[in-house]
Amino acid sequence: MHDHKSRHHRNRSIKNAVSTALVSKGSTAILQFVSLPVAARVLGREEFGVYATISMAVFMVAILQVGVGPALARGISEASAKGDETRQGRLYINGAFLVVALALLGYLIAALLISAVPIPTLFGEEYRPFAEQMRPALWVGLSLILGDIIISMTDRVREGYMESGTVNAWAAAGNLVGAIVVFVGIQFQPSISFLLIAVFAPNIVARIFSTALLLKKRPWLIRSGARPDRATMIELVRDGVSFSATSIIVYIVEFAVCALIVGRIAGPDSVALFQIFMALTTAFTGMLVMIGRPFWAAIVDAKSRGDHDWMAGATRRYYLYLAVLVAGASIGLIGLGPWILPKLYGEEFAASRVLFVCHAIFLAAIGWREVNRYLAIGLGLLPKAVLPILSGLFVGLLLGTLGLREWGLPALYVGLAIGTALIPGWKLPLLIRAEFDRSNTAKKGPGSSSAEPTISNISKTAV
Repeated sequence: MHDHKSRHHRNRSIKNAVSTALVSKGSTAILQFVSLPVAARVLGREEFGVYATISMAVFMVAILQVGVGPALARGISEASAKGDETRQGRLYINGAFLVVALALLGYLIAALLISAVPIPTLFGEEYRPFAEQMRPALWVGLSLILGDIIISMTDRVREGYMESGTVNAWAAAGNLVGAIVVFVGIQFQPSISFLLIAVFAPNIVARIFSTALLLKKRPWLIRSGARPDRATMIELVRDGVSFSATSIIVYIVEFAVCALIVGRIAGPDSVALFQIFMALTTAFTGMLVMIGRPFWAAIVDAKSRGDHDWMAGATRRYYLYLAVLVAGASIGLIGLGPWILPKLYGEEFAASRVLFVCHAIFLAAIGWREVNRYLAIGLGLLPKAVLPILSGLFVGLLLGTLGLREWGLPALYVGLAIGTALIPGWKLPLLIRAEFDRSNTAKKGPGSSSAEPTISNISKTAV
């Protein structure tokens, strides 16, 4: 029989993560759809588009994390399941060293670009009128993203301990404070730099408190005598490359790179609209993440204990959750989006129903990809998922950019969706199906029946 205590702990960690994530997403919604619309009205569409451009541009520094955070979470999860405090400390110290070093490297590269390259050369001629206010705002944003990258390591460590609920609680606090600061402060400090500080700083402060409590609860993370060593750092970087390629790079391309392309082709006013729709994308993917992060950590634990029945049941529920989420998001966006958007942001932000339909198609495609990616992480298949995910990403980017030039934002989303659906949307379920069938056959032995539910049966139904 499987360890009922372990099953209970996995189920409880997911339930706690979901309940606190709902609070966190509520606070995010207040920030994105109450406070930021107020800021957009105060700044105007073009200046708000400049804010969106800067926030996306500085976030590209995150590409140099090379996935250390998620790789650290997986390592912590495995070491915790074995009760190996020494390895936990070694992973934490080496992870911290890598995160800080890579974040500083990214800061240095970005700082050189900001100092040496004119604003119109970096972002396009459409941004020339905003050059004087953009440069100081870029320095502010760059400093904030540096702090955010370093301190966010705590979130990944807590996920390894199946404490996503705690991560969500601190995120909710940071988002709520940020929403209040934006809502009140933008009236008195209507500037891009202030908006960046108001959005980013509260979450950084919240994570600082979370870090202090984490180290108080688990002092062996820093007192174990661990120090930076080459072998552990190589291990983290090697495992982290797959995470980085399928999460950080994907996010940067779909958000930051696309924002810069939109800015160059259509100007800052279109970036402002793109920012709003990507906020909707973030809200959607956040609903997947709130289950996905505790889900894959629990899959790691269940696989290490051979609990295939729990894995099959949990996977079935995650696929069902995706179907319900896509249906609800599509109905809400297409039915209410064209009416709500101008009321929240002002008439200058009005968008056609066609754009909402194309965005809903994009959400369905990336939702299918993300659910299968989380499964691949838990099953140890992520290295095999890198090529399909990146191939789909860059095919989608090519199609989307060509479409953007001819037909505008709707075609960008359709192009991204086609690339995602055609390659990772087809390949990842096949990898997952084969792995689960292999594990299930090994558990039962040759010649056994497959009457019980498996991921093979689940994914066939889901497809």
